[in-house]
Amino acid sequence: MARTVDVFGFDELEKAFKRCEKRYPNEADAFLMAEGQAVNKRTKALTPVRTRKLRNSWRLKKVKLYKGGKVRVVREQTTAPHGHLVELGHEVVRGGRSRERGRKLNRVQRSARGISSGGYVEGKHMLEKSLSEARSSFESGAKKLLDRLTDDLKA
Repeated sequence: MARTVDVFGFDELEKAFKRCEKRYPNEADAFLMAEGQAVNKRTKALTPVRTRKLRNSWRLKKVKLYKGGKVRVVREQTTAPHGHLVELGHEVVRGGRSRERGRKLNRVQRSARGISSGGYVEGKHMLEKSLSEARSSFESGAKKLLDRLTDDLKA
């Protein structure tokens, strides 16, 4: 003969889980936007100023869902066409183009055309630095978010 066991409190626990599940998207989006704004502010502060176009071009995009709605992502990007060159660094070329039809010219071709290399400019890595600084605050903020969401379960 089969025995049935009633588990008291399981319905309340299930209701608490559903409340947490409903609150999660709004609170997670707000947390991601706040962290993104902090990174955006720090990136702008680290960006070198020459004409202020690059510093003013940093934009924070809204939270977007990826991978079937399982991953939330906030993006920061620059609208300046030279932003990646300042971030990552670039080679200085004098006397003409160092590429033809998408292919890089070799040393002999460049010297025949009078093209010389003026060295390499190191990147400033302002976005990379601001992201690495934000990692620790992100982890502590995510733990606080999880604690706030699970407060209903503790009560």
